[in-house]
Amino acid sequence: MQRRAAFLLLILGAVPCLGGCVERILAVRSEPPGAVVYLDGEKIGTTPCEMKYLWYGTRELVVELSGYRLVRELVTLSPPWWQILPLDFVTDVLLPFTITDRVDLVHTLEPAPVSKEEVQEVLRRAEELRRRAAAKSP
Repeated sequence: MQRRAAFLLLILGAVPCLGGCVERILAVRSEPPGAVVYLDGEKIGTTPCEMKYLWYGTRELVVELSGYRLVRELVTLSPPWWQILPLDFVTDVLLPFTITDRVDLVHTLEPAPVSKEEVQEVLRRAEELRRRAAAKSP
C-alpha cells in the first residue's frame, strides 16, 4: 500500500513539470517590406518580423519606412477564450503541450506626399544643371 501511495505522489508531483504553456506571438508585415517596427517605443525589427510577448493589453505600434507615411496605431492584444480565468490555469500549467496564440498585423504603406518646397528645390537644381550644361557646350 505504501508503494502505491508513493507512486501516486510521484505521479502527482511530476504533473506540474509536464505542464505546457502558451506562446504569444505578434507578427508584423508591411507592403513594401523592410519597414522598421517599434512596439511601445522599442524597436523590434524590420518587416516581416515576429516577437514573443507575455501580456495582453493595448500597445502602441509604429511602422516606419523612408518615403512612406508613418503608421502609428494602438493595437489591442486580446486574450482568446482559453486564456481567461480560470481556464488560463489549465492552458498555462496543466496541459502537457504548448499552445500558440498568434496575432498577425499587415500594413500597406502609403507613399509620403511630396511638399511644394521639395518640388521647387528639384526644379531649381534641374534648371541650374541645364545652365551649366549649356555654358560648357560649344
